[in-house]
Amino acid sequence: MVATIDIAALRQFSGVFPFLLVIVLVYAVLMLSPWFKDNKGLAGIIALILGFMTLFSSIAMKTITMMAPWFVLLIIFMVMFMIAFMLFGYNVKDITTFVTGGEFGIGIWVIAIMAVIGLGSLFSVINAETGFKALTASNVSAGAPASEQYGFWQTVFHPKILGMALVLLVALLTVRFMSKTE
Repeated sequence: MVATIDIAALRQFSGVFPFLLVIVLVYAVLMLSPWFKDNKGLAGIIALILGFMTLFSSIAMKTITMMAPWFVLLIIFMVMFMIAFMLFGYNVKDITTFVTGGEFGIGIWVIAIMAVIGLGSLFSVINAETGFKALTASNVSAGAPASEQYGFWQTVFHPKILGMALVLLVALLTVRFMSKTE
């Protein structure tokens, strides 16, 4: 029986989508730079080289494949958020001011969510490829490698990682408040 939506045939093209995504995103980011506005050919060559480098890295391909659906969901929620504001009479300028303004703008939170999606996908792929080794007091003090693989969340919530995150957060807020001009 033939299904109306059968995307199983698209699996053979699974490498093409991350390749094209990398080319388009790198080219777009390079076009934002004033140096590459005149050198569009060089920007295209750099984007093409990075796209081919992505094809040869299984971790990069799997990471892009894993995080793409999450970015799509994030964009859908952001569009729904904007539509909800527009239904209540706000215009695009008001929404832009709300997102970028304030002491801690929503834009910072969106960037943080994007970083969590990207890093979570990367760590998940690395965990699936190689596995995280257990970081316990016995093998840290003895210097012996761990015999069992450790899960991603156990590594993220390890006291040393949480301490490092807290120190980086304090440093970020210190720099932000000290460099604020009034």
